[in-house]
Amino acid sequence: MRMKRKKTAYVDGLNEFIKKTLVGLVLGIAWVTPGLSAGIITAATGLYEPIIHALVNLPREYRKSIRFLFPLGLGTGCGILLFSRVMQELLVVARYPVLYLFLGLVAGGVPALFKEANQHGFRLCFGGAALFTFGLVMLTGQLISGFSGTNGPAALNSFTALLSGAILAFGSVVPGISASLILVYLGLYEQFLAAFTGFNLRVLALMGVGFALFALFLLKLVALLFRKYRGFAYYGVLGVLVGSMVLTFPGIRPGMNLVLDLLLFSAGAALSFGTVHVSRQDKR
Repeated sequence: MRMKRKKTAYVDGLNEFIKKTLVGLVLGIAWVTPGLSAGIITAATGLYEPIIHALVNLPREYRKSIRFLFPLGLGTGCGILLFSRVMQELLVVARYPVLYLFLGLVAGGVPALFKEANQHGFRLCFGGAALFTFGLVMLTGQLISGFSGTNGPAALNSFTALLSGAILAFGSVVPGISASLILVYLGLYEQFLAAFTGFNLRVLALMGVGFALFALFLLKLVALLFRKYRGFAYYGVLGVLVGSMVLTFPGIRPGMNLVLDLLLFSAGAALSFGTVHVSRQDKR
């Protein structure tokens, strides 16, 4: 009987490890795919709050936290490495269609955010939070446009590598934010992919430092905001999300190209909406 219990526990543990690794794989793909949010995926699969808890309590519960986080980290790393090259090629051969598809993926996740934001009812002041963060994103975009080189890829030097890591932390910790979408606007996205596909250890190390420092700052702040000011926090996320979409919008092409772009936008929105819906059903 004891052996049977041990075997059952081992099988359950292995299944949980595989499940978390697969979720991590999806998170890695989300990291390198403009329009997908790692935060919203973890929220939809019920892992967002446990991940935040594990990270915040890592010094006190390091064994438990590492056991929980390791398969997620393993899968995320594999997802980034496997999908970075694919994204590089797609952006070279079909930039406009790819961006429209990714913008659709963002749009499809908006209803889920609205539902989370209004879980305890809607208040008019929530809209003010969305307008404030939207305006902040637009203002920031204007201020950094000269620096970022939005007319072409920017150089990924020490500062921009640290900045990219901080943006990735922002997109990982805050649900609904697509870090890759922000990197596209800053002109850093292609260089970000090149660092992974080329195994540029110096740049990757700097990105890791930027990620860790900003994540440490964000984790407790975000945990507090989403616990005490849930509605304001989610509407603030919505404002950032819509602002990022506006800044990244590539423009309108004429004729059949426009039809193709709209079809891809619609497909991305339907895919994103359906994925979140299925994930919520699974949670129940």
